[in-house]
Amino acid sequence: MLRSVLKRVAFAVPTIFGVVLVSFALTRLLPGDPAVYFAGAAPTPEAIVDIRKAMHLDRPLWEQFGSYIVNLLHGDLGKSLITGQPVIKDLAARMPATLELTGLSLLIALLVSIPLGVIGALRKGSLIDHASRFFSTTALSMPSFFTGLLLVFVFYYLLGLAPAPLGRIDPLGLPPPVRSGLILIDGFLAGDYESVADGLAHLVLPSIALALSGIGPLTRITRGAMLTVLSSDFMRAARSYDMPRWRLIYVYALRNALLPVLTTAGFVFSFLISANVVVEKVFSWPGIGSYALEALVASDYAAVQGFVLSVALLYVLINILIDVLYGIVDVRVRLAE
Repeated sequence: MLRSVLKRVAFAVPTIFGVVLVSFALTRLLPGDPAVYFAGAAPTPEAIVDIRKAMHLDRPLWEQFGSYIVNLLHGDLGKSLITGQPVIKDLAARMPATLELTGLSLLIALLVSIPLGVIGALRKGSLIDHASRFFSTTALSMPSFFTGLLLVFVFYYLLGLAPAPLGRIDPLGLPPPVRSGLILIDGFLAGDYESVADGLAHLVLPSIALALSGIGPLTRITRGAMLTVLSSDFMRAARSYDMPRWRLIYVYALRNALLPVLTTAGFVFSFLISANVVVEKVFSWPGIGSYALEALVASDYAAVQGFVLSVALLYVLINILIDVLYGIVDVRVRLAE
C-alpha cells in the first residue's frame, strides 16, 4: 500500500508543476496593474514605477517565474499585498474554516444522495425514483450563491431560525482555544459546548447551500452503479441462496457500487472547494475562498497563486485518499497492487 501511495505522489509532481505554470501565466494575464491599485487614489508615475520595482514586476516573465519556483522550493509562497502577511500564513489561518465547511457539505451530500440513489435503483420507474431524480436535477441546476441567498432570506430574515450570516461564530461570542482551527472539534476538546452549538448553527446554512450542488451527481452515480450491480450475474447467484434482502442490498450490492461513488465524491469535494469562493462571500465565511476572491479583485498575484496551488495539492491528496479507500472497499484492487 505504501509503495502504491508513493508511486501516486511521484505521478502527481508533473501535475503540480503544470498547475504552478498555468496559474503563474494566468495571473499575469489578469486585467489591471497591481502597482496602480496599491499606489492609491491619485498615483504619480514615479510612485507606480517604485511599486512595480518593489513587486519585481519590472523583470522579464521568465525571471519572475524562476524566482517564484525557487521560493516555492523553500516553502515561500510570497507575501500578500492586501494583508501584508506571508501567503502561507494567511492560507494556514483560513484553511480550517474552508475544510470544516467543505467537509460538512460533502457529508450532508453523501448522507442524502446515497439513500436516494439506492432507493431509486431498487424502485426503478416508481414515483419515488422520479421524485429523487427531480430533486437531484433541481439541486444540481441551482447555483450555490442563489441557494445561499435564498436560505438566508427564508431562515434568517423571514423565520429568524438561523443566526446572521456573519462568519463562523457570533461576533459577540468567544471562540474556543485554537488547537485544530476547526470550531466544532476545538469546542469539544475544550468542553465549550456553547461554542460548538454556536459554530454548528453558523455552519448549517452554508453547508446546505454548498451540499445541494453535490447531491445531484452523487445521486445519479449511486443509482446507476446500483442498477449495474443489481443486474450482474453474482447478484443473481446470491439471490438463489435465499439470503436476507438487507444483506443482499447493503452488504453485497452497495459495497460493490461504492467505487464509482468514491471517485465522484472526490471530484465533488474538489468542486466544493472551488464553489466555496462564492458561498464564503455570501456568508462572510473567513476561508480561503473569500481570501482568493479579494486577492483576485486586487490582482494580488502571490495570494491568487497560493490559493490555486493549495487547491491543487488538496485535489492530489484527495485522489490519493480515494485510491487508498479503493483498496479497503474492493479486495480485487488490493490484490492487484
